[in-house]
Amino acid sequence: MHLTVSPLKRVLGPETAAPGEAGYHFPGACLLSDGSVYICARRDRGMNDPYGVTEAVRWLPETDAVIPMPSPTARDLDPDGRRTAYSCYVSELSPGEFIALYGIMEPEGRSTVFDEKTYGMCRTTLRISRSHDGGKTWEAPEDLAYQTPDIMIPSRIFHTRDGIWGFHAEMHNHWEQDYVEPVQARFVYSADGGRSFDRASFIPHPADFLAGDARPTADAEGNLMSFFWGFDLRTMKDLAIYRSFSRDGGLSWSPVEPIELKKQITSPFLLENGACMCIYQERFSDRPGLYAALSMDGGRTWDEEHALGIFVKGSAPRSENAFDSGNDEAYTFGYSTLTRLSPRSALVTFWHANGGATAVSVCRLTAEPD
Repeated sequence: MHLTVSPLKRVLGPETAAPGEAGYHFPGACLLSDGSVYICARRDRGMNDPYGVTEAVRWLPETDAVIPMPSPTARDLDPDGRRTAYSCYVSELSPGEFIALYGIMEPEGRSTVFDEKTYGMCRTTLRISRSHDGGKTWEAPEDLAYQTPDIMIPSRIFHTRDGIWGFHAEMHNHWEQDYVEPVQARFVYSADGGRSFDRASFIPHPADFLAGDARPTADAEGNLMSFFWGFDLRTMKDLAIYRSFSRDGGLSWSPVEPIELKKQITSPFLLENGACMCIYQERFSDRPGLYAALSMDGGRTWDEEHALGIFVKGSAPRSENAFDSGNDEAYTFGYSTLTRLSPRSALVTFWHANGGATAVSVCRLTAEPD
């Protein structure tokens, strides 16, 4: 088995941006029932810029056309910037019925998302908006039913077996405060078909451990495997990638366990007979870039020697602390995800440098038989 990748297709942002132009970060993608892909991302002036907005498009794989769509967060933003949008993810509950999940941030005059000393985050509230016409119009938003005293940063809502809709949440402390609850990776879900997300299952993990940027995949029976970027909250440095399993549609999860891969974000894709492919971000090495690799043991070990380069560009952050705002201009790519297109292929979505700013591009990653 080997991997192939198609040429990159830009979906948000110009081919080349002038210095100082706004760019894009935190993209998310959803395969729709009509075969198109809904993509939205945060438009801002850097990963730690708290004053971002959301832009959305539909990409048509057959024609490569990119169609602008109304922003799911527009009804929630204040003209004076007191309320701005963080990451936003759109999912299709049924044909034409969309749900948008996003964070509304209240920067309160702050110049960065994260505090440069405590690494606490601007106050953020998760919100939901719905569309009944395929994303052409969006209803008035509402607060997510499930609440915590800490800050939740969501991933995309996805459908598990037994009718469960849910998403992983990454927890953060507020700007100048410590965590109120023990840091816990959690899966927030709805048991009523996506009408109310009011429940959560907890994913056991070590103390002082941030389980970030969760990326799930499912096998043919609907069993879930999620990868987490591990981050040590004492040293403020990356750990290995960890994984957890759920065999009941997300209602319970196994304790996280490390795999033999240490990359900041890793998206898995279960294939068949123990085979797996993934994409991962390599930033702290002599060959930084976005890569794809194969595993033949269900995602425990990976063939990094034969990894396929998708976006191989230099990136030399000043520290291994992902929340260090001084790293922004050094990062040239990030926030990669895989979206299943077929049993052997997935869509890669990520942001990358395009001159003076950043753009969002996609490509197809396929596992081919030898």
